[in-house]
Amino acid sequence: MDQRLVTQLVAINREFYSKFADAFSETRSSAQTRLERIVAYIGDDVKALDVGCGNGRLAERLEREHRRVQYVGVDAAPELIRIARAHNAQTRFVAAEFFVGNLAQRDWHLALPRDAFDVVVMLAVLHHLPSFELRATILREARALLKPGGKLILTNWQFAHNERQQKRLVPWETIGLAARDLEPGDALLAWKRGGVGFRFCHLITKDEMRQMAEQTGFSVLKQFFADADLNLYSVLEKS
Repeated sequence: MDQRLVTQLVAINREFYSKFADAFSETRSSAQTRLERIVAYIGDDVKALDVGCGNGRLAERLEREHRRVQYVGVDAAPELIRIARAHNAQTRFVAAEFFVGNLAQRDWHLALPRDAFDVVVMLAVLHHLPSFELRATILREARALLKPGGKLILTNWQFAHNERQQKRLVPWETIGLAARDLEPGDALLAWKRGGVGFRFCHLITKDEMRQMAEQTGFSVLKQFFADADLNLYSVLEKS
């Protein structure tokens, strides 16, 4: 994919999360059942990195579960980091820190603590990054932040299999782009809560996830569909 197009698509998503931070946060609660599948991999005395942490809902959930965790959250949207810090200002069990970092930039991780992490989590993150090359780069950078044998846990939307998400698909011409310039599986999803916005999204299949894992030094431990088949869960291990 042309680098100028990558930059444009990243900017579209950053604009969305900046403009709709509060409305988006209201739809992402720490009480959501799906977080149970993530918390299961994060025990006490673990160092966990939440990449694309949004409003910090995972840290909130870990606190509710009384997990004694050193937690670091990073997100590209300062507005969401503000919300995350406010939601986790008085934790007793979770030692939480939050940082602003744009995954599309190579220096996104430089502000993070240099200690290696036991677990890296990417919940509904990787599919918002345009181009196979950029997604693979993010996995390599995540691998470098993990301890040997550390786990990378991802969820990726399966919008092609979900009726509700299918209704949100809009033509690329809506934002002045042509489908021929995009990669197979790329899509544009509309948001209509508190205004109209758009997000880039890529359909990451089981096969593509395995291909990226093989190319970036991970072993695939487990993959499964859940949440009414909305999400593909992938558990990778640093080889």
